[in-house]
Amino acid sequence: MTDPLPYTDPFDDGRSPGRAASDMDEASSLIDAVFRFERAVTRIGNTRLRPWNMTLSSYTALRILAGRPHLTLAQLARRCYARPQTMTRIVTQLENRGFVARGAHPESERALSLEVTEEGRAALEEMGTEVLKISDTLNALLGRADIVATDRRLRQAAQVVETELRQIERPEG
Repeated sequence: MTDPLPYTDPFDDGRSPGRAASDMDEASSLIDAVFRFERAVTRIGNTRLRPWNMTLSSYTALRILAGRPHLTLAQLARRCYARPQTMTRIVTQLENRGFVARGAHPESERALSLEVTEEGRAALEEMGTEVLKISDTLNALLGRADIVATDRRLRQAAQVVETELRQIERPEG
């Protein structure tokens, strides 16, 4: 372990008199920072989507479908990193609002295809203006080169951890 990094309490708003010491190493601090960042993005996304009575998860599913029509429910769930049951609930809500339509899949007799409706595209464009403000904030803070490098490294790290997870879950035999 290298020298410990200063730990930033996720509930500390900067007005606390002192900060707790930690023996957190760099990798643990990174994991904490990524988790904190993910939670902050989710909270601000949900807050900005409140006028449309949408969640960031629903918005993300709609955005993915807009870019990749004819996905099945299972494919959409994988792309959204959600459980199929959760995605079923989200798609049903989007369908009830007229944002998504289910139809026959062009490549499979058994699968249903999901597609964004014109109403869904219009709503997505309207919501995107508000939700994607976080991109402007990050671009101003980090700049394109840092964002590209960080994105690449985090995706590499995710692949390594996912591979490790598959190895753990693989039954011995």
